[in-house]
Amino acid sequence: MQVRKVNLANYRNYNQVEVHLTPGKNILIGDNAQGKSNFLEAIEVASRGKSARTSEDVELIHWHQARMHLEVHFERSGYDESIGISLVRAGTNGSSRLDKRVNINGVKPPTARALFGKLVTVTFSTQDLSMLRDGPKFRRQWIDTILFSLTPSYQDTLLTYQKVVTQRNKLLKTMFERGRVSVSDQDQLHVWDKQLAHYGAMIIKNRMRVLHELLPLAESYQSHLSKKTEILTANYIFKSPNESRQEADGDYAEIAHTIATLLRKVRGEEIARRQTLLGPHRDDISFALNGASALAFASQGQQRSLVLALKLAELDLVTEKLAESPVLLLDDVLAELDVDRQGLLMSALNKPTQTIITTTHLSRFEPEWLAGAKVFSVDAGHVIEAQAASKT
Repeated sequence: MQVRKVNLANYRNYNQVEVHLTPGKNILIGDNAQGKSNFLEAIEVASRGKSARTSEDVELIHWHQARMHLEVHFERSGYDESIGISLVRAGTNGSSRLDKRVNINGVKPPTARALFGKLVTVTFSTQDLSMLRDGPKFRRQWIDTILFSLTPSYQDTLLTYQKVVTQRNKLLKTMFERGRVSVSDQDQLHVWDKQLAHYGAMIIKNRMRVLHELLPLAESYQSHLSKKTEILTANYIFKSPNESRQEADGDYAEIAHTIATLLRKVRGEEIARRQTLLGPHRDDISFALNGASALAFASQGQQRSLVLALKLAELDLVTEKLAESPVLLLDDVLAELDVDRQGLLMSALNKPTQTIITTTHLSRFEPEWLAGAKVFSVDAGHVIEAQAASKT
């Protein structure tokens, strides 16, 4: 899988730009705040339909402009394809409505979710390096993003589950405000409980499957980074109130039964707190090095090694499952890694994977890695191809 060309119009700090990329190594060099991360973000938006850096699409439109358009041309399984996304400010009289238009090979898909699985990317940024410290939400997002690439229908399952939680929370709030639980309320809650257990079990089982497939790959990378002194282990943690954290296990039916049983136990507390207190939207993934929690006891360097091992394992797994390399996006991560970790990352990138990497200067790259790389200078939203990949 290879990105051939990227066109941006009024995207973030880009007015108008067209960039032709090489199938191998592409390096975007420039000072901070010039648009390097924005360029990678645009490719990621084409891949997933949304940005990982903001939940507000309007922020993708260049300041004071009425619309934004991005278009990414790429090769997938030997075929030339394209993805286009436009955002248009459509509000009047002070409203801020935003129209989002998506096309795949020039055709409007039924939903924007059809993007998943078309242009597959693996992104590694400085934000990922804090995945262990920033709470369960970020670890859930990481494994869900992998599933979006490998199993596009997983997105529908997750969205349906989120709608179930929203509707169930509304009912819990109504029951609390009314001060009593009617027979009708009990019947409705029973319906939502069944759906939450069903979709929740599907999500947990998918997450556990991917974690099980990733772990041997990540263990190997972690062993290499630590010179065989650290053993990485991981578990999917099912969290619920009034219950100790427990490792999720079992098949779909067992997980669904566990969720349904625990929902009955915490019903009173959920009504009092007006929210759903258990399910995959609250779960976590635990990582340990030599049996000790990586979140609680690992040094900053060990945590960075672990995250690097996980991202390299992600790249390997996605490549294996798709029988084709995804596009690898590296956003200024070399600046945050020491020499040994940089070396492992660079050696992993010698595989036939298209890589687009940002940096402030080329001194961190070994000459052999620079060989054959296409270098672009990024300055205030302008992208110019450099003449040579010499260190500066």
